Amino acid sequence: MSERLKIVRSPVRSRPQPRYSILTRQVLMLSILKVIKGRYLDPSILRWGIVGISTALLDYITFLCLYSMINSVFVANLISGSIATSINYLSHYRWTFRSDRKHSNSGFKYLLNWFFWWLVSTTAIKLLIVSNFDPKLAKLIPIIFIAPISYVVLKLIVFRGNFKNL
Repeated sequence: MSERLKIVRSPVRSRPQPRYSILTRQVLMLSILKVIKGRYLDPSILRWGIVGISTALLDYITFLCLYSMINSVFVANLISGSIATSINYLSHYRWTFRSDRKHSNSGFKYLLNWFFWWLVSTTAIKLLIVSNFDPKLAKLIPIIFIAPISYVVLKLIVFRGNFKNL
């Protein structure tokens, strides 16, 4: 073999690459997550989720208990929704959005918002039950559509204003 072929066949040696430690990667990932959190996640979303899930669970359990006793979607959803909405409003007002608006202003808008979504959900639940859906499932389906819209409406319309320490 000629000298020239040996050079061509010899392995190519590159400069050694710096080795990143696991700690450096973790720091990098944490900094990326902080940027994403700061840019896209509002702390009120987490609080809204906690309040929403807990009151939705209360609403769901109350609805199922009442519906099994009285067999009326309208009455069961009205009572369960009223109980959950009262707790929901106070929790959102004081904790989630920490609003400084007067109750007369935000409370009225909240009730209008609740009444509209109560009509939508009651109609949807009734239609689903008439279509032979189990009431346990029929109560959950409207929540999937109402919840995301509700956050935006509550934040931008109902509790809009100077938020304290969001």
